[in-house]
Order: sequence, then structure tokens, then C-alpha cells
Amino acid sequence: MTLTSLTSSEAAIPPHRRGGDAADRAFRLHCLNRDNTNLNLFQHRDWDGFLATGQNSGTHWIKWMLSQAIAHHYGLPPLKFMNNPSSNEYIGHPKHERMHKHLPRIASTHSIAPNAAKWGWLRALMPLPPYAVVTRDIPDVLISNYEKWQERYAVPFSVYVAGDPTAKSYICDVWWYIHFLNQWGDVAQRYPEATKVFKYEAFRRDARGELERIARQLRIELSPEALDVGVASGSKDEMAKAQDPTIAFKPLRMDGVGKTEFSQADRALMLAIMDRHLRHDFGYRYFDKPRGFQG
Repeated sequence: MTLTSLTSSEAAIPPHRRGGDAADRAFRLHCLNRDNTNLNLFQHRDWDGFLATGQNSGTHWIKWMLSQAIAHHYGLPPLKFMNNPSSNEYIGHPKHERMHKHLPRIASTHSIAPNAAKWGWLRALMPLPPYAVVTRDIPDVLISNYEKWQERYAVPFSVYVAGDPTAKSYICDVWWYIHFLNQWGDVAQRYPEATKVFKYEAFRRDARGELERIARQLRIELSPEALDVGVASGSKDEMAKAQDPTIAFKPLRMDGVGKTEFSQADRALMLAIMDRHLRHDFGYRYFDKPRGFQG
């Protein structure tokens, strides 16, 4: 699909970001480089399980509930803060040292799977842990990310929607999320038991059921009581109490509603980019026919 005219905001977008051949070439070059050189998953594979989440896909919330459930099940102190380094005590960054030897060693990452994660021969030589991949509907991701970082981005939403295929301008945009879904979709399609997909929207509908499923995938034993504690800790009121008052960054927005909306042109631009590059729609059905991995 194409647009017949540009708004004044869209006209301000550099041509290589607006869409079409220049943007597509930049994106393909970026993916070619990253997918064949980024081997973080193999460098940090000594974990019992990996929580791989898309940007703005409920990472803080899911990680917080799972951490509090782990603490309760193993008789450890619950986490006090969700937005400072102490929140990594039970589920850490892949580079973190192991803090509790007797706990399942779980890592949390936004990493995009490299091509090497699809190679059976390499996985046989260097086994990878089970992955729980969390996704979210792309339009909601874009609104969430823009509202979180709009002061830093300092551009109109229409400019942000066009994104940057070189991944230099934004923490996350439509190009980043397409890349995330494409690579993890490839891996999940080839290794469905080792890489299970969870949706943010499903957590919103049934947080306890999804928390139990994700714990099972990550090989974490949790009692029913621990799951209840984890879910209770994930309410907005409880999480608001857990925000460190000395830190300006607040991952939780209490009202849950922002003012950002897609114009018709914004949505057409986003869908045009997705139409050209998205291989796996994970069941979100952006187009007339499903694409690739459905989740």
C-alpha cells in the first residue's frame, strides 16, 4: 500500500526513513549486520531459562510478578523496588553474576535472536536454555514507547511512526519490533518447544494462568500460593508502592492512558512498512492473510 500525498509532518521525515527503497535497503543492511554478528545468546547461555521480551511489552510487570513469586516459593525476602538495580536479584541481566546458588538461574533480555540461533548444528554443540518470548501488538507498542520517551525523541508522533531503519534514533520503533518478531518467529517456528511465545494481551486477560505457563517454560517450580502472591504484587497499586522515590524513571504509568493516537496517514505508513518486511505476525493478523509463525 502507498500514500498519495504527505502531510507537513511526514514531509519533514528524511527520505531514507519515510519508506520505500532507501529505507528498505538501510533496514536490510542493518539486519544483515546484526543478525550475523550479535552472538550474545551464545555468550550468555549458562542460564536455566531466558525471558526475552519485546520493548514496551510488559517486561517490568511480568518480571516483577515472577520475581515476587520466586521469592515467596523459596522463602526469600520479596523485592522492595521495581525500578532500581535491586529488582534484578532473582531475575537478572544475562551479564549479572548469580546471586542465589540454589535458585533457578533466569535472565531477562530484549535481545533479538541472531541467525545462529536457527542453526541446529551449532545448537547441538552449544545448547541454549529454554526461551519464553513475550510480544505485544505493534501499534500499542509504538504508542507506549513514544509516550514514555517523547521528550527524549523530541519529534512529532508522525515522524516517530516512520521510524529509523538504522536503529540509531529510537530505543524502539516499528523497524525494531519487526526485526524482533522476524528473528524470534524464525526460531520459534524451528524450535517450538524450546522457544514458546507469550502475549502481553494474554497476561492482561489472565495474569495467573500466563505466569504459571511462563514459569513452566523457564523450568521454575512455583506453588499455587506463590503464583497468587506474584499476581497480587502485580496490581498497579502494589507496583506504585514499589517505585524507588529517589529515581526519576518511573516504568509504571498509573492512569494507563495517553493522548497519542494514530492518524489515518500514520497507520497507513506503519502498515506499509510492516507489509514490506514482516515475516511473522504472531497471530495479530495485520493483513488479510496470516503470516509465518502464529504463536
